[in-house]
Order: sequence, then structure tokens, then C-alpha cells
Amino acid sequence: MSVMTQSATPLEPGQILCPYCLETMRYDEARLFRRSETLQYERLDPSELTNALKRPDILRVAFQSCAGDGTSEPHYVPVPYLTNGRPLTVAMIGASGSGKSHLLTQMVAEVIDGGLKPYGVKWQSVNHADHSQFVRERVARLRQGRQLEATGQTSFAEFVEALLLTGADGQVRPVAFFDLGGEDLLRTDSLLRFLLGVDALVFVVDPLLALRMPQLDEPRRQARLTVTGSDPAFDTVLDRLPHSGGYLNVASALVVGKADLLRFEPPVDRWLTDDASDTVFDPRLLQEESRDAYAFLSRHAGPGWLRPFDSALRCTLHFASATGGSAQDNTFPHGVRSRRVLGPLVSVLAMCGMLTKDARPSAAVAGG
Repeated sequence: MSVMTQSATPLEPGQILCPYCLETMRYDEARLFRRSETLQYERLDPSELTNALKRPDILRVAFQSCAGDGTSEPHYVPVPYLTNGRPLTVAMIGASGSGKSHLLTQMVAEVIDGGLKPYGVKWQSVNHADHSQFVRERVARLRQGRQLEATGQTSFAEFVEALLLTGADGQVRPVAFFDLGGEDLLRTDSLLRFLLGVDALVFVVDPLLALRMPQLDEPRRQARLTVTGSDPAFDTVLDRLPHSGGYLNVASALVVGKADLLRFEPPVDRWLTDDASDTVFDPRLLQEESRDAYAFLSRHAGPGWLRPFDSALRCTLHFASATGGSAQDNTFPHGVRSRRVLGPLVSVLAMCGMLTKDARPSAAVAGG
């Protein structure tokens, strides 16, 4: 069975799907803009591109307007996103407070720290100014031990971060990360339409909502949460996205987040202390972690929390801790130490063909 993700929408050569409105677009120098210091988009005169020395640098920071479908808000796509192969989009799915924003931030932080080098993958920013803002407002904030703000409500999907990843085969692809609030997915139909074009989904399980374990009762009480049978955001996405042969054909990962709350529980303790398995791609270990996480959720959570695995043709399961501990008064008193945050991303990149052939998960590992 092939593990390559296929676009649900047939595209002509040079076409891509706009990550915001899902309308097809192609690179067009008549629609280029630059962004001013006041963050206003100003039209870029094509005559400025005639200087062969300046042209690459101008295009590196330029944007292209998308004509859209006539109903969406005006939006602008970074030019490198349009000119470096077919983009790959990754969306984080989970309830507000599940820790998915912290998990995504730490994933990207590990990538920019060289975490994908062992897999033969290199990175560049898609837009340097946006990347610097992401590092300043999210990565640096976490490294200073400060909690990230909750995902704001939106009716329009926006990049959290986008990187240019050069795969082990030398091919460059833009990879865009989206952090979608669970409540927004429930109330905003346009966000669900956006998900129709997504290449990979990372479902984040909040232990405080999912696990019927007495040791979580006190942190659950402090967070004013109760155990639920499933995450409504999971259900909404899985009910809306098209299925083929009864299965969702989108690369997927199901992550038990905030695993530091479970660090003394077997088998979580094994994976949080196993440094080696988080730096090499070993299909056997990936299968073992998926097996352990599935058994753990089967024992301690309602069946609804396993629905992404049961619904997806290709899905792996993971334990991860984005911060290593809980926040108190919006800070992490013992600092931030992430554990195993890169594993889910490595898995979906492999399913989408970004790693070497030998590093892609087999059907036995990724099968739902």
C-alpha cells in the first residue's frame, strides 16, 4: 500500500490550492504585493523585478493576492509558498486548553533547532519577517517559561508558521502549520471547508478530558474540567471530511499530550524516558509506541477518543509533553522541557513522502 498522500483535488501543472480558501491559484507576477512596515499590503510593480540581482531578494519577501471565491476575506500568500513545489499543510485539532498550541510551537522549535537533520531534512523560513515574529512571540516566550495565550477565535484559517523543507530526495516543499481552535471548528463552516484540502492532521488528546484516572482528579478540579467521552472537535472533523472505502485518507497522528501528568504510569514512563527513540526513525519503535498508546487509551478513555485511529487509513499514536509540567499563574515555575514533540511530525512527514523511502512507515505501522 502506498503511503503517499494524494491531493483530493486534481491540479494542473503549476497550480496549488490556496491554504486559506481552497481555490486553485498559480504564481502570477501581476498580482504581487509587498508588506509595509505598518503591515499594509502595497502593490508591487513588476518592473521592479527586471533587475536580475535584486529579483530573488524581492520575491523572497513578496506576497501574491488570491482572487478567492468572492466570499472570503482578502488574503495574501507568500511567494515562496507558490514557487517551491506542492505545499503540504498540517493542522492541529483539539479542544481549547488541550495543549496543542504549545505542542505545535515546540514541534517547530525543534525543527529550527535542527531536529530533522537526522532524517535528511533541511529547513528555511517561507517569510523571514513572519518567522521572526513566530520565534519572538511563541518560541522565545515558552523558553522564558511563560505560558502561551489561548488560540484566538477566528472564522478564517491563517498560517501559524510556514517553513520550506528540503526532503531527503532534494525536493523542496512548503509546509504550513495551522492551529485551529476546537470551538471555532464547531461553529465556523468555512474552517471545516478549509480542512478539505489539508494533507495531515494531528489530533491532540487532553488527558484531563479523556482519562478516567484518579491521580488526574486534582489537576482536573483545578482546571475546572470533567471527563468526557470524546473531543467534539475530533468528531466534527471526522464527520465532515470525505472518506474513501470507509476510511479517511489523510495522514494522521493521534497524540496523548501533557504526558508529563502521566510520567510515572506505564507505559508512558518508558516513552518519556526513551531519548534514543525520539532521534531516529525506527518503524518498529513507532509501531510499539502506537500499540502502547492505543492500549493505554483503550483502558483509560472512552472509545470516542480513539476515533481518529479507527477512522483513518494511516494513523500513528504518540505520547508527548510540550512543556514538561503545568503552568502556575501563566508561568512554568520549573522551566519548560519538551519531550517527544517531534515524533508526530516526523510520522506525518514520512506518510507524505518527505523522508527517504526506507524511513516511510509501512502499512502495518500506519494502518488504521
